[in-house]
Order: sequence, then structure tokens, then C-alpha cells
Amino acid sequence: MKLVSRYLLRHLGRPWVYVMAGFSLVAILVDLFGNFVDFMEAKTPVGDIAGYYVRLLATFLPYLLPISLLLALLYALWQLGKNAELTAMRASGLSLGQLIHPYLIVGLLASFALLGINELYNPGAMYRNRQFLEWQGSQHGGQIHLAPNLAYKNTTGRRVWRINLFDPRPESSFEMLGVNLTQQRPDGSDEFRLDAARARWVDGHWWFENVETRYYDARNDPTGPIESSPTVEMTMLSETPKDFLNEIKDDSERSAYEILQFIDTHPGISQETRNRLMVDFHYRLAAPWLCLIVILVGVPFGFQTGRRGMGLGILFALLAFFGYYVLMGLGLAFGKQQLLPPAVAGWLPNAVFLTLGLVLLRRIR
Repeated sequence: MKLVSRYLLRHLGRPWVYVMAGFSLVAILVDLFGNFVDFMEAKTPVGDIAGYYVRLLATFLPYLLPISLLLALLYALWQLGKNAELTAMRASGLSLGQLIHPYLIVGLLASFALLGINELYNPGAMYRNRQFLEWQGSQHGGQIHLAPNLAYKNTTGRRVWRINLFDPRPESSFEMLGVNLTQQRPDGSDEFRLDAARARWVDGHWWFENVETRYYDARNDPTGPIESSPTVEMTMLSETPKDFLNEIKDDSERSAYEILQFIDTHPGISQETRNRLMVDFHYRLAAPWLCLIVILVGVPFGFQTGRRGMGLGILFALLAFFGYYVLMGLGLAFGKQQLLPPAVAGWLPNAVFLTLGLVLLRRIR
């Protein structure tokens, strides 16, 4: 890495850490103010509360990361401009592209990191935090994590599941209690039905316990006696715990991949529901790139801070930043009302502000 790039990044890194820490502390304090009494009444262990706030901060990153990066960038450019260092760098032959290159790399890496966090961690974190808050102070004891009355249909495998209680925790082996599994023929008639007192996910497949199996003919009439088994290894099932976890999540708790998976496993959903889910899908993919966009938009305003004072540049940059969210909100609303195609609804703010950033950069060349 060139000496100039390291110098520019050093000016960006420290304020970025400070701003992120400040926003994170404010977010924790605001949430704690609303939930502190519930935590005390439930006698929630400190470790559980700490885990809740770790997950909470991860779910806030899509908002905290871009705004903190923007403010840190504006401050760094103001410091460099105040001391005429930017002018000296330009006078020494460095182009605008060379000056903003390290910032663009940071924005790109932050976008990729945020995309990964949103896809791999945040969906589960949001679901666990929702459960955590819903059951504070309850008297449900050991049933705190159980999802009741779960129904799932595997259209491809022609299987219908009805589950009295489902435990979504890996440490419980995704235990199911009161399982009814119906295998259907291609014509829709029942081939057989299994009733199991318990099911667990062990060694990569399901194990059913205390199983009763009844077979049916093409007219759905029972054939033969009921077969009973203490344990059945269900290696023929393609369903995994993720399929059932996806059923019990809210729309906001699904990743882009899980949204597509949900649509694929529910071919009978209405066009309105499918359109709404596809809007969310495109939003999940588009939102992380705001980290890169704030660099493109923030650099032109940051150059102004050195010449006109820090306040004016920050004001214009923040107006642009909040304008992005206004446009995003309008796009999502119009998209879910089927006034805009899902792809346009999700990606329109990115396209508009990417164009704005490039135009502003061209003006300061």
C-alpha cells in the first residue's frame, strides 16, 4: 500500500471507530431504556442480555455502518482540507482517482461485509432477539423457544408435515413433538401416514421415535394394520431444519436466499404475496451497497468542507443520505403495491444516488 493511501486511511479509520462506537452506545442505551424493567422482572442473566445486544448491534449495522462511514469520511476530508493537504496532494500530481481510491476500497469492502452479515447472520439474530423479547417475564419456562402448530408442505417431495411443537435450537437437535407426516402420490392421494411422538435431527437426517405407520390405497382407504416402531431412521426425507426455520420466521427475518427458498416451496401463493417477497429480495441485495454509494456522494461534499467550512458539507451530505432512505421507502411502498417492478423498487435508490455521486465527482475533477 502506498504511503499516501495509508495516510488517507489513517485519517478515516480513527473517526470511523469513534462514530461507530458512539452510535452503537446510543442504540444500546435507547433499547435498554425500553427493556430494562422487563429484564429485571424476568431476572434475565447478564450473559443473555449481552448476547441480545451483540445480535441487536449486528442487525443495526445496515444503518450504522453507512452513516458512520459518511460522517468519518467528511471529518477526514475536512481535516485534510483545513490544512491544505488535499491541495498539496493534487499539486504534486495525484489525480482525484488516486486520492479517492483507498476510500472506494473501504466502501466496497464494507458493502461486501454487510452483504455477508445480512445473509448469514442477521436473519437468525433477528429471529432469536424477537423470541428473547417476547418471552421476557413469561412463565413458559422450558417452552420459551418452541413454535406451536407448525404446518409445512414439500411440494416437490409430495409430503405434508403437521407438527405440534418445534424447537428451532440446534442444541435441541431441532426437536419436534407430535409429528404427523403424510406422503402423497403424484395424483394427490395419500400413500402412507406416519405419526411420531418425537423427531430429532441427528447425523444429517431425521430420526422418528414411537412411530405408527398406516398405508392407504389410491382411494385413500387404509390397507393393512398399523405398523409400530420404537425408532425409524428417515434417510429418505429431503427436508432439513432450515426448511422449518424458514416457515416460522417473519418476512423481515429472512435473507435473500431464504426468500427465494420460501417462494420455491410455496408455489401456490398469490401474485401479490410473491411480488411483495420479491421486493424484499431485491432490497436485501441492494441495501448493503449504500456503503459504497456514501463514498461516491460523500467525497464531493467532503471537498467542500475544506473550502466552505465543515457544517455546510455535512448538511448537504446528510440531506442526500436521508434522501436515499426516503426514496428507498417510496420504492418499497410502490413496489409492494405493484406500482413498480420488484427489481426497480429495490434498486432505484442505488441507481439514482450512484448517478448523483458520479456527476458530483465529475464536477470536482
